[in-house]
Amino acid sequence: MEGLYEVTVERGQDIRQTITDFILAHGWEEVFIVGAIGSAIDTAYNAPADNSIPMNLVVTECPGACEIVSFTGEVMKRERMDPNLARVYPDKTSPLFVHIHASCAQAGGHVVGGGLVRGRAFRSLRVFMIPLGSMPDGPGIL
Repeated sequence: MEGLYEVTVERGQDIRQTITDFILAHGWEEVFIVGAIGSAIDTAYNAPADNSIPMNLVVTECPGACEIVSFTGEVMKRERMDPNLARVYPDKTSPLFVHIHASCAQAGGHVVGGGLVRGRAFRSLRVFMIPLGSMPDGPGIL
């Protein structure tokens, strides 16, 4: 499919950092993450603790290996992100805002998910994405 890109997060690599590095290397400013297939280890997810805005988040740890069940999101230059999200996402060092919603299953069919806070690839993780708008290395999709 034209306009669809793939990056493989190799065993032990940080998922969010690998995606960030790939997008920065291509010079993209905004990306839609379509999905991913593979496994992860030592992941953590955040979700709203109540109905307040700005959100109060609670983090759910998922220690050990898991299979990715769902994975979708958006990546954009930090200055384009929603100010409410900027208040609840503590990372201010990356030039990109990586906003991924994911879920994973562990042994026994236990599933956890939410906003991906951290995680590394277990065996490997193939991430599929589409750059949006005009991109330096091609026309992109809009």
